[in-house]
Amino acid sequence: MSPLGETLRRARLAKGITIEDAERVTRIPRKYLEALELENFTILPAPVYARGFLRSYAGYLGLDAAALLPFFPVGHVDEPRLEPLPEVKQPRTWNMSGVIAIAVVGFLIMIVVALYSVGREDSNPAFISGRALDTTSGQNGGTIVPPEGEGGSAEGGPAIALPDFAGGSLQDAVGVIERAGATYIVVEIRGGDVPTGQVVDQAPPPGTAVGAGDLVTITVAR
Repeated sequence: MSPLGETLRRARLAKGITIEDAERVTRIPRKYLEALELENFTILPAPVYARGFLRSYAGYLGLDAAALLPFFPVGHVDEPRLEPLPEVKQPRTWNMSGVIAIAVVGFLIMIVVALYSVGREDSNPAFISGRALDTTSGQNGGTIVPPEGEGGSAEGGPAIALPDFAGGSLQDAVGVIERAGATYIVVEIRGGDVPTGQVVDQAPPPGTAVGAGDLVTITVAR
């Protein structure tokens, strides 16, 4: 067994904390707390959630999560592997109408890019106020959504070092980012057993100094 599970278990016992106490305070299901202590990584959820559980549990026990993360197997979840589809080669044929159509499409794309570039000079970027565009990220159910409130200001306070938001609430994370004057994107993903609205990951990582003009991505459970 690596130092990860033994360190967590000894820290909990030294503080006289039971698994039930830890489950109640951290809101992490007992089976995942026990899996971390026993290093039974096969029953943990996807790595992004498991790392969030580890950060929250280590912080609750007064441990440095950054020192324990190197012992955590990031790729413990086996991803399904699909066999590559057979490559079908078709003879390439060209005709005059096809060439004209490609030329017209290319010309239209150039016009759109030019108009977009001109428009950006006369308007603020989409994320300056801390708001994000509503988008769907596909089959995983992830959504980029605008958080409540007006977001941060480009004229915010001095740069600050980001704390570890994992395990906390979205509202607390946004408040810290707004005080620094940084902008932010909130990404919602399906959290399984993770409570709705709880932060499970962030970018850039904890300890990074951010201020006006910087962008912070917060991943929360939906």
